[in-house]
Amino acid sequence: MKLAQGMNLHFIQSTKFKTNKIKIRFSAPMSADTIAERVIVSSLLETANAVYPTSQLFREHLASLYGSNYSTSVSRRGLIHYVDVNVSFVRDSFLSRKNTLTTKIIEFIKASLLSPLAHDGAFDSSIFDIEKKNLIHELESEVENHFYHAHLELNQLFYISREMQIPRVSTVELMRQVTPKTSFSVFQKMLKEDQIDIFFIGDFNELAMQEQFELFKFSDRKQILSLNYQQNFSKILREGIEQKEAHQSILEMGYHFPIQYGEDSHIPLLVLNGLLGSYAHSKLFVEVREKASLAYTVSSSMDIFSGMLRVYAGIDRQNRNKAITLINRQVTDLKRGNFSEEELQQTKKMLRNSALLSQDRQNSLLEMAYLSSILGEKFLAIDEWLIALENVQKEDVVSAANNLKLQAMYFMEGK
Repeated sequence: MKLAQGMNLHFIQSTKFKTNKIKIRFSAPMSADTIAERVIVSSLLETANAVYPTSQLFREHLASLYGSNYSTSVSRRGLIHYVDVNVSFVRDSFLSRKNTLTTKIIEFIKASLLSPLAHDGAFDSSIFDIEKKNLIHELESEVENHFYHAHLELNQLFYISREMQIPRVSTVELMRQVTPKTSFSVFQKMLKEDQIDIFFIGDFNELAMQEQFELFKFSDRKQILSLNYQQNFSKILREGIEQKEAHQSILEMGYHFPIQYGEDSHIPLLVLNGLLGSYAHSKLFVEVREKASLAYTVSSSMDIFSGMLRVYAGIDRQNRNKAITLINRQVTDLKRGNFSEEELQQTKKMLRNSALLSQDRQNSLLEMAYLSSILGEKFLAIDEWLIALENVQKEDVVSAANNLKLQAMYFMEGK
């Protein structure tokens, strides 16, 4: 349902959940020029506004709405940065006074978005300074998380694009440059220019929701959003190493693949990742951790929207070369088809169970609705996805595996 160009309502009608949920998603291209401001806007939106000008009043009002939950988050896919406003609340049918809570929730959302705590084109400095200080502290703490740091370092090595190298939560350096004026300017830009998708899951009167959000007076906008990021493979292996005061060392390896969402090798690539390092029966866990005892922890993950499969392991520093050799051997084994039918079926069963469990989670259903809206005919609904998974054969996994090429490697040497 379209409110304006670039402004859409999505409804998932369901009575299986005790709560209704509304997600408002602001989407814009990833940019170093705006990401820090977007992150702090996200934080300010869940703290206070002109109607409820202190954190205490803000939370007290939410408590009065039968303990409704209001939160914000930031995320990314490919070259798109998202700021989400998430509101969950008791369905009106469970209350003695019908059709009143949903209206009050919409009023609260309207106050949050259209009545920010700001003066003279800038966010209120007292609230802003606190949130900025907290965010810088969180970002500094994240850097002290050695696996998080290693992830960022591999991203720097693997990706050519500056936008792909930036974390979804920005960096300490970028956050320090943000001011009440610049962040308020970016917030106004979000309201006027971001693609806005509003998702409703639960029991809603669709016409009433359309009428209430029309009162927000959102104008037409048109964003060019790139969900998929692809870069060419370089024959030059990009390597990085640094020393840290840590009890274990961390090895991260980034494999390039040219496969995109919805292509023939997409689902086989998911199976490949499961065989390699997602489960207790996966090759990395069995061969590298259990049999060879080379890793405290080892796993793999893949991002279909950015063309990288990541392997990461916590190891002793003297085992670096052995671990690299054995990890590469597991990838080579998949390329050669050195895995059993039993391992293949077990992996498919694990993926199938995860997909079916996701149908009982509101957030998962909302994300699927979003992908459906942005991918169109490429999107695989759950039934189609399960059929595609069931049809994956050994040769499909081998074919997908042969697309993997080691592009970058980072080693954090501990004590």
